[in-house]
Amino acid sequence: MDLITMHWAAYPRQFPSSIPVQNTGYFPAKTSWIDLAFPSCNFSLILSGTGEFHRKGARHEVLAPCVITQWPGEHVHYGPAPGSTWEEFYLIYGPEHMAAFRRMGFVHTPRPVWPIRNLGEVRLQVDKLGALMKSPEPETEVDRADRACERLVLETLVGPGPTDDTVVEKIIRHLKKDLAQPCDFGAVARRHGMSASTLRRRWFETTGESPGRYLLNLRIRQACRLLAETRLSIGEIAAQTGFEDAMYFSRRFRIETHTTPSDYRRRNASGMH
Repeated sequence: MDLITMHWAAYPRQFPSSIPVQNTGYFPAKTSWIDLAFPSCNFSLILSGTGEFHRKGARHEVLAPCVITQWPGEHVHYGPAPGSTWEEFYLIYGPEHMAAFRRMGFVHTPRPVWPIRNLGEVRLQVDKLGALMKSPEPETEVDRADRACERLVLETLVGPGPTDDTVVEKIIRHLKKDLAQPCDFGAVARRHGMSASTLRRRWFETTGESPGRYLLNLRIRQACRLLAETRLSIGEIAAQTGFEDAMYFSRRFRIETHTTPSDYRRRNASGMH
């Protein structure tokens, strides 16, 4: 696909999306660096190439395939490695949609760069958007473009079903079988013939999260299911999901979900038990 850009904001929507895209563009071989604060919400998909991304004094390595995010008013400085190019597809949204992106889980403020784990599906979506951008009648395609852009961002986050790293996948399957058991990731790494730092790196490359955060999220999600689907006590749920006691579980649950276990059960009980 050749260099192409499209300004979608000019076209009225027949079936309005909650996050209408303003602009999309594709650079097959970008060489320039960006050094500014955007007024918009941007997703830059780096499909091939390497470089750097600087934000708030922190340097992040850009290793394709990955996503770079730029949020309204944040000064960023980024671009391909010296003497090289990268392949980029970008999406630009108005700043008024920042809250919607947060609700949808598309904003990862501490992690402005995340890996794309499902490149095949992402490229398929990019090709579909490219075809929409080339339409001689974009006003007939703008609604499809809005949905396709949302699907594209989603595909960068969810990844494929099984992971590409068989070791990490094996450990994840073991964790899911018994969340009640404590997990020493250092010991897990040694059992698989690697250092703890190597396991952390491979885990993050595969899931986009640290091992500890990934396990905590598994436990909280299972706790949510048990609260909604069973009559188990808070203490029993804490024990089944690997928390040392009901008090600590309740405190951690509230931090992660912004509600108490009892309130979560009250609002989500299925009525089937």
